[in-house]
Amino acid sequence: MFPFNSLKDFWNLKPRDDGGAALRSHRNNFVVAEDDYRRSPTNQQKQDVREALKRHGKNFVAAKPHTNQQKLDVERALKRHGNNFVVVEEPYQRPRYFPNLPKLNKVAAMPRTNQPKDLKIPFHVIKDCTQDFNERNFIAKGGYGRVYKGTLTWADYVNQLVAVKRLDVTGFQGNKEFRTEVTLLSEYQHKNIIKLIGFCDDNKEMILVYQYASHGSLDKYLSNTTMSGGLSWPQLHKICIGVAYALDYLHNHVAEKHRIIHRDVKSANVLLDENWNAKLSDFGLARIGLANQHTTFVITNPAGTYGYTDPQYVRTGLLTKESDIYSFGVVLFEVLCGRLACVSSYHDERRFLHNLARNCYKNGELDKIIDQRIKKDINSGTLSKFSSIAYQCLQETREERPTIAEVAFQLKEAYKIKH
Repeated sequence: MFPFNSLKDFWNLKPRDDGGAALRSHRNNFVVAEDDYRRSPTNQQKQDVREALKRHGKNFVAAKPHTNQQKLDVERALKRHGNNFVVVEEPYQRPRYFPNLPKLNKVAAMPRTNQPKDLKIPFHVIKDCTQDFNERNFIAKGGYGRVYKGTLTWADYVNQLVAVKRLDVTGFQGNKEFRTEVTLLSEYQHKNIIKLIGFCDDNKEMILVYQYASHGSLDKYLSNTTMSGGLSWPQLHKICIGVAYALDYLHNHVAEKHRIIHRDVKSANVLLDENWNAKLSDFGLARIGLANQHTTFVITNPAGTYGYTDPQYVRTGLLTKESDIYSFGVVLFEVLCGRLACVSSYHDERRFLHNLARNCYKNGELDKIIDQRIKKDINSGTLSKFSSIAYQCLQETREERPTIAEVAFQLKEAYKIKH
């Protein structure tokens, strides 16, 4: 049992200065066998514990500390915690249990409650859940693979509606994206980010199981006029605020020294639950960058979806949090104009929304492109503030774009103006 002072200290990675110090200093050699916060050991680690217990008895186990400092750390831990503290030799160098995780924000973060000891779901359970991936349960298809609706009964879940994403192993999103999504969504949670229930990687499968968002993705309501008729302007505005909250959490609140850049913000990745709350999804392309720096960037090969991707990122390969801001600006204009970022049936300036919206705003011609279905619901004050925020997000250089905290604040202020 690892001796954390409290749940808060668990998330902040500040255990008492004894065995915790040993583990932080020597994480490649030591691993905690069990803890009360449901980071369950692997089968190999359980076997390590059993073998160590055989050799050293049922109390504290310190299997062959290698240095004088390690021996001293173990002695201190023994003195304070006796048989409550279990450490075994870890020759396999699995840093998963003590990675350099950023400190979670205790307000914004939502630690898992009643979670299974392991997020891994057996393949046969998923097959049963989706009726062997029956076409009647098919929801959507994309470059990543296919999504099915299912009813999951497993661990703490009983008849839980879920969305099962079965990735195409030959497609664009491969093992790296799959692992990225599992890692990020299992560690960082927010009310406006889709919840990962589990995953499966049996037999070379790459399957992700999420909470089911019963109203689907936002893009469908923007491209299908029949569906869009069901969403009022206040609902659309509130959805935008929810996405801003999710991005603010990723950029500013997941960690003291780190931030997450989503890299693929678009309306298709905004899911809507039964209460029309926004849930940002699809973290396969996300990257972690440094925070609390005047300028921080990640050098990557440009990725994302054309029509939403920051042009400065495409030109330079330097990914920053402002790249997400640009993409979100396109989503704001999609909502305002009732159309998607790219409409292939147009063969003129209307084809791509980012250029069209920017030009119309500068020329005072927004009225030409605003969705007629919501025009009657939006007053001039709200329109002015909302469109101004969206336009600022689409500035050519990242220095001219607002922070997501500023965007979220302005969207909330615009919402307060009577609809």
